[in-house]
Amino acid sequence: MVLRVKVEREDFESATSYGWVDGLVQGRKDVCAYVELGAEQEYIPSSRDNPRTEYRLFRECDVFFADSQEKLEALNYDGQVYNVTVILYS
Repeated sequence: MVLRVKVEREDFESATSYGWVDGLVQGRKDVCAYVELGAEQEYIPSSRDNPRTEYRLFRECDVFFADSQEKLEALNYDGQVYNVTVILYS
């Protein structure tokens, strides 16, 4: 499974292997995600990528979902998936 997560520019630039970020899941309206990042690997661009957008790829991530940032901050998750690939973009 691959999830694309939109993050703030500052979070995108500071993301590191085995760190964490939070953002919005692409293709899911109003779904916030807290991502425990795995190992960063080289991102190979797709023909569908926006050429003005930067991407980073992390493998073996754990992702926790909520329908609001407040619920994420309260650790009140609506769901979670483990050991997935996450593509961050800003």
